[in-house]
Amino acid sequence: MSAIEIAIFGPNSGVAAVRAVGQRLNGKTRLELNRSESYGQDGLTPFMRELEQLDDSLHQAGLKDVPVRIMIRPRGGNFIYSDAEFEKMKSDLLEFKGSQCMREKRGDGFVFGILKESSSDAQRLVVDRERTAELRGLAGPDFQCVFHRAFDQVIATARDDNGWKTELEWLEMQKMAVLTSGGRGNASNNAKVLRKVLDETSLTGQELIVGGGVRSETLESMLNDMGGLGRIFALTSLRGVGMVLHSSFLTPMLRDNIMFFDVLEARKFKTTLDVTTEKQLAKARS
Repeated sequence: MSAIEIAIFGPNSGVAAVRAVGQRLNGKTRLELNRSESYGQDGLTPFMRELEQLDDSLHQAGLKDVPVRIMIRPRGGNFIYSDAEFEKMKSDLLEFKGSQCMREKRGDGFVFGILKESSSDAQRLVVDRERTAELRGLAGPDFQCVFHRAFDQVIATARDDNGWKTELEWLEMQKMAVLTSGGRGNASNNAKVLRKVLDETSLTGQELIVGGGVRSETLESMLNDMGGLGRIFALTSLRGVGMVLHSSFLTPMLRDNIMFFDVLEARKFKTTLDVTTEKQLAKARS
């Protein structure tokens, strides 16, 4: 059974998100916390008070063991940061790490992505290894770290598959998971590339997090194009690699186009995943 990670934009929808999909990741659902109203910028670093509010609401709801990942991103736009922006990323990470709201044992951690132009090809974007390693080191070995959808740009600008495979291998050596849609656009449109990425994710204990337009109506076809859940389960079980499905479950209001957390979509997603899983299990038994 694939795990579910929910991107939330502000603390208010955290409890509703967990309750909508149930507790599935080793008994838990995982949350990725972004700043309120930063969805249009693909997520920004939240304020400390937002983490405190989320932590308090989870405690009051009896959900204190739900892991929380903190987005570390100082602005929207590209992922090539100035020295001042990088210093801000470091100080934000350390502030959150030092708070009483983050706990290593429940699987808390950080989400970030930093790119640079390739030294041999200005049109190609690659992982900024020096800065990424520095942030990873500041997080420490006990906090989980995810290289977010900046990796989509690595895939999209690579001349061939070997270009992004080299970057993926380096991130795995840093013990970092990767969140990607497999390139530009939605994950459902890049399922064949995601299948290749999953095939290359090989280090025990690492994760491939599939995100970007992952919705209930496209979930089954996307998983089938990735090789089917049976194949995915076989690969992940053999290697000890995890695959996580990532979505915000946001839907625009028809009248004013404001995004809101769609409880019905989250429940439908969960049901679709359960039904798809049962189909695969039944097929394997027959």
